Amino acid sequence: MVSFNGGIGTLVLDTIGHTFSQKYHNRVIQHEAGHFLIAYLLGILPKGYTLTSLDALKKEGSLNIQAGTAFVDFEFIEEVNRGKVTATMLNRFSCIALAGVATEYLLFGYAEGGLFDTNQLDALLKSLGFTQKKADSQVRWAVLNTILILRRHEKARSKLAEAMTQGKSVVVCIDIIEKSISDDDL
Repeated sequence: MVSFNGGIGTLVLDTIGHTFSQKYHNRVIQHEAGHFLIAYLLGILPKGYTLTSLDALKKEGSLNIQAGTAFVDFEFIEEVNRGKVTATMLNRFSCIALAGVATEYLLFGYAEGGLFDTNQLDALLKSLGFTQKKADSQVRWAVLNTILILRRHEKARSKLAEAMTQGKSVVVCIDIIEKSISDDDL
């Protein structure tokens, strides 16, 4: 069933997973909530999210999109296109890219999703001329920092995941984050 670059197969498998496995469905939601929360907290505005391949097909009209979170990341894209990514932007992107995996690890003890996320980060680091040792160091730094942020804002991530399950808008999701983070947490 390899047609449309595997899109139909992915759509079918993902739909079956969400329909028949509450564990799979919950894991995807938590993963995307992690990306959304970390991006927002690091100053990158989320502009949309999908939780299933079917949802992505309906919203984007493409068979080759899975669950995911999209961001207003013009500054980052501009830096990548110039070939000069600042350390601050690289650190933000690294944390956001690994946030889904880190969320799964914190909640379930291991991560099933995130291969695309880690491959995307790895490709970026290679394109920037990172050695494997330097890339490994960047990934370790990002994972540790992301886990610290996720632990600190567990309440916000939990409420965000609940809102995403209900299909709430990005604006409502951001409002939930803002209301969940107390002054003591900042």
